[in-house]
Amino acid sequence: MDKKAASKRYDGLDHISKEFKEQLEKEKPEHQALEKLFNELYIYATRDHLTGVLNRRILDELLGKEMERAIRHKLPLSVIILDIDEFKHYNDTYGHFQGDLALKTVTDVIQKATRHEDFVARYGGEEFIIVLPDTNLERAKEIAERMRKKIAETKIRATKKNLLPNFEKITVSMGIALLGKKGMENMLHRADEALYMAKREGRNKVVVSKE
Repeated sequence: MDKKAASKRYDGLDHISKEFKEQLEKEKPEHQALEKLFNELYIYATRDHLTGVLNRRILDELLGKEMERAIRHKLPLSVIILDIDEFKHYNDTYGHFQGDLALKTVTDVIQKATRHEDFVARYGGEEFIIVLPDTNLERAKEIAERMRKKIAETKIRATKKNLLPNFEKITVSMGIALLGKKGMENMLHRADEALYMAKREGRNKVVVSKE
């Protein structure tokens, strides 16, 4: 995982409480050891340890902030929910080490396809969420299609010799939704429904939900 790509916007001291930040500035530790320690702890607490993307714990907080910002400034906010197709079968066929590498490969592609202001979180298992501030549905679909095609084209390397055929191939399905009047939970629910429609329609597909 590219550490620089993984860190992006939501790290360390930018998101601690105002009171704690003021205390740190007042203390001005000679070698900034406390600041370094806090950053390390923040990354440990908010990152998925396998893929390096944000974890579910921090997702709700950051998504809530983006929703408030979108409403306040009347800006679009889109989310993509992405699921690796038939991942259980992939894991069972090629083994968990190969499955872990597939997860890392997919997240590398996602990270490279997103902007500094976007953020990616592991939503659970082989499911990920990409949050796209200031992005309408048309633009979100363009981003999703680019990701989908790139993932399908990317070859996963082998973790051991003599794997069964097709270990290097994997595809993803995606559902997209735009923040509407019914709020964040409804947006996530619609994106999830769109994802399952993509699965039902044959996988390796992007479906857009319209409110």
